[in-house]
Amino acid sequence: MNMMTLHRYKNEIILFITFIFALYAYSYKISSKNYVDENRAIIKKQISEITEIESYKTQWKSNDISSRVKIFKKIVPKSKVKSFSKKSSKIKASYINLSTMELNKITNKLLKMPIQIIKLKIEEKSKNKFTMEFTCKW
Repeated sequence: MNMMTLHRYKNEIILFITFIFALYAYSYKISSKNYVDENRAIIKKQISEITEIESYKTQWKSNDISSRVKIFKKIVPKSKVKSFSKKSSKIKASYINLSTMELNKITNKLLKMPIQIIKLKIEEKSKNKFTMEFTCKW
């Protein structure tokens, strides 16, 4: 290629290079916008999780839980309560000869309360007779 030919198409070459640069800039703009949108969505999700954790913390710090866990002592007859102890923010309970209905009642109450289950042990001693031990804290 001759210098005269390049000189003749100088404006077209500049226009072509400018067009390539504009395409690159446009694709960079789109990819950076997508990156920002993805990060914004992640941050919003993290903020919602943090607010949810904060609401759980206020439930766990509630003094009301202390009085609500006493229901585990009264939910079944005293003859079936093997042991029950409540110390500060911890509860240990043990039951014997529970029927299926009583076991379900205790388990449902346990799962609905805002407490952390440390230990949960359920054994079937005979047909439809269970023993249960659990330790929880809040």
